[in-house]
Amino acid sequence: MKKLFYIMAFLPVVLFAGLNINKINDTLSSIKSTKSLTFYTDNKTIDFKNKLKFTSFAKANIVIFPNRRVKNKMLIVDSYKELIANKNSIGAIYLKKGRTQIIFIKERLKQNGLSLPASFKNNLLSECQINPICLLIKIK
Repeated sequence: MKKLFYIMAFLPVVLFAGLNINKINDTLSSIKSTKSLTFYTDNKTIDFKNKLKFTSFAKANIVIFPNRRVKNKMLIVDSYKELIANKNSIGAIYLKKGRTQIIFIKERLKQNGLSLPASFKNNLLSECQINPICLLIKIK
């Protein structure tokens, strides 16, 4: 029932809001790592056009849009709120005002041995930019 709700809630957003799949593919395929990256997603409504290497949940390094709590894998979540709340999430892909937003947290990428090329600097935020307490600590 819960899966059906997510599919029914997310499907119209994908179909009518114009999620930019090419932008998502380009960004995700540009993530650099010392090891081979593999992805997993439960969401079958998004076609990643075979640019990314997908595998089973157990073998994946990164889970895209997880439907359940995942503790020991890197995540790419579907909302800014979830990115802030979940420390396992390295990035978020979501829609804002009809535009595809893709953001990653620099420190979380570095902690996991990942990086993005300089051409994607607009997609990177620091932990302090999403956590106001960090700014208070730096001021003192």
